[in-house]
Amino acid sequence: MWLPQLKLVKMRIESIRLKNFRMFRDVTLNNLPNCCVFVGANGTGKTSLFDLFGFLHDALTYNVKQALAKRGGFSEVVSRGSTGAIELELKFRDLKTTSSLVTYNLIIDIVNNKPIVKREILKYRPKNRGGSPKHFLDFSQGLGKVIASNDQYQEQKLVSPDILALNGLGQLSLKSPSISPFH
Repeated sequence: MWLPQLKLVKMRIESIRLKNFRMFRDVTLNNLPNCCVFVGANGTGKTSLFDLFGFLHDALTYNVKQALAKRGGFSEVVSRGSTGAIELELKFRDLKTTSSLVTYNLIIDIVNNKPIVKREILKYRPKNRGGSPKHFLDFSQGLGKVIASNDQYQEQKLVSPDILALNGLGQLSLKSPSISPFH
């Protein structure tokens, strides 16, 4: 559901940070141009980089457990020899409605042999304004808060800690144009 909707939105990904995701132990791609081509020898991470978007699609469509299972489980997705959590960060701008920088952070770990969303944050920094970014969504292990249309935070509990809170944005009465790509 999420990716087809994103195709309708003019969006510019500015950076991608991956930690312990497939072969990427800790890598950041900054200042990505409007059109980007990745070239490299076999085994250098091109497919893993693009699987990031497939993984997010599957996690949003189903849940994190199923998205990992589709790829062989947590042990096959986490970087070989790594003991830490999988961390993903996307920074982008929705150019159609605003040029504010939006950041999506996702940390996935194993607790009691089950994958969980250890932390999930969606925040934005309004254009031409200093200060701290505004958090729209901040969840940890199925519990968290989300900002509603009245700019007040609502405490929420997810059905399971392996579900992305981002899924719930379309069901809430949020009015900010900065998060329109997720509706």
